[in-house]
Amino acid sequence: MGRKAFLGRKAVLEKLQAVAAAGKLGQPFLLVGPEGCGKENTALEFSRLINCAGSDSCSAERRCESCVKTLSFQHPDVRWICPSPASVDEAQVCRLYKNKVENPFFMPGFAATSFVRIGDPEKPAQLTIRSLIHFLRKRSFQGRYKVAIVADSHRFNPSAANAFLKTLEEPSENTVIFLMTTSTDGMLPTILSRCQKIIFKPWTDEQLTRILIEDGGADQARAAQVSRMAEGNARQALAMLEPTVLGLVQWSSRLFDWIDMQERGMTAISADEIHRGVYSHTLDIKPPKKGRNDKEKNSLADSRGRAIRLCELLVLHYSDAVACRELADEWKPRLPISESVVSRVASHRLTDTLLEDMALIENTRREIDRNINIGLSMAVLFEGLIDHAARDQSV
Repeated sequence: MGRKAFLGRKAVLEKLQAVAAAGKLGQPFLLVGPEGCGKENTALEFSRLINCAGSDSCSAERRCESCVKTLSFQHPDVRWICPSPASVDEAQVCRLYKNKVENPFFMPGFAATSFVRIGDPEKPAQLTIRSLIHFLRKRSFQGRYKVAIVADSHRFNPSAANAFLKTLEEPSENTVIFLMTTSTDGMLPTILSRCQKIIFKPWTDEQLTRILIEDGGADQARAAQVSRMAEGNARQALAMLEPTVLGLVQWSSRLFDWIDMQERGMTAISADEIHRGVYSHTLDIKPPKKGRNDKEKNSLADSRGRAIRLCELLVLHYSDAVACRELADEWKPRLPISESVVSRVASHRLTDTLLEDMALIENTRREIDRNINIGLSMAVLFEGLIDHAARDQSV
């Protein structure tokens, strides 16, 4: 039957529906929260609800035409865009939306290294601000509302941000605009002042467990294990059910061990493998097949996304080591696969240094996200972490 609804946050959806019922949807919304907290799915689900044909003709068992189109990213009055390069073509955009239909959490590899662009004045590409402005200026075709959803709004380039200000200040009647971001740092104050901010918190372990069972098809034990590893990130939790992502969990565990054992050779090889976009030679993982003409998947963005994911998993290892030190017998590992190595590391490392390590990893993740050289960044990171480990062990 396909998807019945988007995985939105119930409390926020109820708040938005109350605003809609009061006729106060004019001001744009800025959804702020960490990755995988439900910002995007909440915006998508709200766009479905406000354009739904009505309770008499629509139910979870049989969706109305408007809901079916929204759920399949084909609704003429709902537009989702994200950062994109100037070279993105219609075929890539088509594949992007097909991937979003299969997995609303999907983000194309090129988004990690691109910006929300203004677009050509005459023929703006579909994922640009000028194209979105043109879309919002038109009357709704099928639904009651025109809905625009902009992912990673902190990635507006200056010209796109300035071009969108007028639309944000005076949106057309029956228009709803959602901007989404993990952080407001770097966003224009004039954009922030025009939006209603809604803060999202990570999902709880119990909520993620339920999501993994109902949406991911995992059994109770597997769902509970993965939810603890994901730390409130539904995007990451659902991805962790895939064999290749589970391989990254194994790789991060080995990196954590090699760093503690000061295996500089193994970490240097890993930095090179991450840069080349391949999996560790120590893992028996078959990477997914890539189409010959799939420019997006064959690009450097694959290795960038993998490096960012490994950084996130390393932070999880270090935070688990801190928890192990501080909670002692009450500690419950978030990464059961790494319980023994985390316990060993916690026994001879200092909490302050482990926190420094987490900050160092986070800084590297941000550098990679800003298009810094992947291999060099990871190599420098691993050397710094090894130096910290050696310093603690010499005390």
